[in-house]
Amino acid sequence: METNKIYLGDCIELAKTIPDDFLDLVVTSPPYADTLTYGKEIPIFRPDNYADWILPLFNETYRGMKDSGSFIFNINDKIIGSERSIYVYDLICRVVRETGFTLHDRYIWHKKSGMPSTGVRRLNDRMEYIFHFVKTKNKFKSNIDGIREPYAEISLKRFKNAMNGQDKINHDGSTELTKRGTSTPHPKGTKPTTVFRFDSCSAIRGLNHPAPFHPQIPEKFITWLTDVGDVVLDPFMGSGTTAIVAHDLDRKYIGFELNELYKKDAEERILSVSPMNEFLK
Repeated sequence: METNKIYLGDCIELAKTIPDDFLDLVVTSPPYADTLTYGKEIPIFRPDNYADWILPLFNETYRGMKDSGSFIFNINDKIIGSERSIYVYDLICRVVRETGFTLHDRYIWHKKSGMPSTGVRRLNDRMEYIFHFVKTKNKFKSNIDGIREPYAEISLKRFKNAMNGQDKINHDGSTELTKRGTSTPHPKGTKPTTVFRFDSCSAIRGLNHPAPFHPQIPEKFITWLTDVGDVVLDPFMGSGTTAIVAHDLDRKYIGFELNELYKKDAEERILSVSPMNEFLK
């Protein structure tokens, strides 16, 4: 399978052609259940058959992934009949039970902007899920220093003070604090939290694709979970954002896309950010 290329076709069928132990990272955001149309040729799956549709993709990418690889999966649930659907939770449980992947962690994407929720009984919903699966737990790549963030000023002040350790629980059930002395800030900053504050896709205008992937999402995970020269797959390439970010970070990419218009647009976006001879080296 050639790298730095977008393949036209069904992602599950194309995934069957991935060589064994080939991928370093999968990062993607699939069509959500019942939410959008991506053209008349693109099937939309319901919550009750969504997991059955997408599970083969997980199995094929697991086979094609190196032991050090990760799978980053951005998705959201929805309200059906005045109650929140559990189809996402069902899918995640089935991925763990029916594929070789381990769920390493789950992250919350806090969208900085978003449409207000309708109805007087619901709060404004400005979050989505990002699930982090790994092929081999405790052995996946993790360049955590590449995504460290500056410490808050108050955090730097706390490093100068003696800090409390874990509470000690007495026989009568009461607690007392233990002391563990001062600590030193990491020179490259603090680790990010599991809540990521990225812009929503509405920040990207002028594309045919109705829900473009915001570059901050693949950028964070490609930086963290891969090395220069590694292979990154987006099986729902859409507007081409993952490919552009992978190129900018000196990684190789592979994309799958079922909609010919989106594939063409993505390739044009890619060419607009880099000359062909440089981009395909």
